[in-house]
Amino acid sequence: MIMKLLKDLSVERRVSSVVIIHQPDPSIFALFDRLILLSKGRTVFSDSCIHLERFYHMNYGENLPVDVYLPGDLISKASTFDDIVSNKDILYRGGDTNYNMEERKETLVESVSTNTTRNASPGVMWKLFVVFQRNLVNQYVRNLTNVGARLVSYSALSAIVGTIFWQVGTSNSNRGLNFEEASNVIRSTIFLLNISYLLPFSSMSVFIADKNFLAAESALGLYSTWMYGASQLFLEFIVLTLISTVETAIVFFMCGMANPTVPAWISFFTVLSILTVSGLIGSTVVLCCSIWLPTQDLAFLVGSTICTISLALSGGFLPFDQMPNIPFAIQWISPIKYSYQGLLIAQLTGTSAETILQVSEYNTPPSVSGNLGVLCLFFVAIASLTAVGMARVKEVR
Repeated sequence: MIMKLLKDLSVERRVSSVVIIHQPDPSIFALFDRLILLSKGRTVFSDSCIHLERFYHMNYGENLPVDVYLPGDLISKASTFDDIVSNKDILYRGGDTNYNMEERKETLVESVSTNTTRNASPGVMWKLFVVFQRNLVNQYVRNLTNVGARLVSYSALSAIVGTIFWQVGTSNSNRGLNFEEASNVIRSTIFLLNISYLLPFSSMSVFIADKNFLAAESALGLYSTWMYGASQLFLEFIVLTLISTVETAIVFFMCGMANPTVPAWISFFTVLSILTVSGLIGSTVVLCCSIWLPTQDLAFLVGSTICTISLALSGGFLPFDQMPNIPFAIQWISPIKYSYQGLLIAQLTGTSAETILQVSEYNTPPSVSGNLGVLCLFFVAIASLTAVGMARVKEVR
């Protein structure tokens, strides 16, 4: 009754059902449309059940039995099936049911030399492509709700920040911002980094689900761990580049972040590159916590604590020259510090307020490229730690 119900649902919903079964009753066996018969780790038969008669003719020179228990007979033949015969190219010959046994023997001899090559395991690049394609489809193509929610969240918060700090970076002077105007930019810029480092936590549930899937497949040894990490980070980079482009397009014009001493397009792409790398680091921190910690709640707690402390050490709320000795000494471990410095250097270099970078010590490293370089080192370190955690993930049953 259960199998009949499953067959009816499959037909009604137009979906496929895969069933692993041993010695089914004839009435149940008659419900199957396709059969995969295995022997000694190889495929003996994989086709529509209506082609079983051809299978008997080609391999045994017999007619399809009608007076015996067919599933039992198939299992009996599979248990004694010759390894060489298990190559499915030998089993089928263009639907020719007159394929005689002598011709079959000649084909077997000719195919022995190529049998090993045809059954070789997939290469590394093929496995990587399979993992990448599956992650793309499962996490992004079929999960447009999550991607759309992230895009809307980034856009909405960027618009709110742009509204609150409307044209804060705009100056009437052709020399750029003065000291007072620059101080407003310094206070407002830190809120942009809240978006890049804290919003990735919205994807934590997806990362936790991926971790469970990774653990199940790692237990089977299907793919190398680095393939999961490489595909995930590459896909996140693409998505975050798209999201950061929208974010930059909103805040760049609403907040007036263009540096008047350089072409506007250079200012735009400088801000875009900083926000993209910052978002990627924030996403990698979330992924790392999801992999290493046992529960989603604990991962969220630890990850948000790391980002909060990093924000406090960034110099955005308290300038470095005013910090007590201990936080001043550990400021270097905050990736947000370098994102913040990069944005300030991009907006203030060449303007009347450039001296603020030296007075408040926002010039270590002293260039945008230098700060981006440090951010890339942070990314490599966190990604490596994530890879180590992936290798240690165990399936929990």
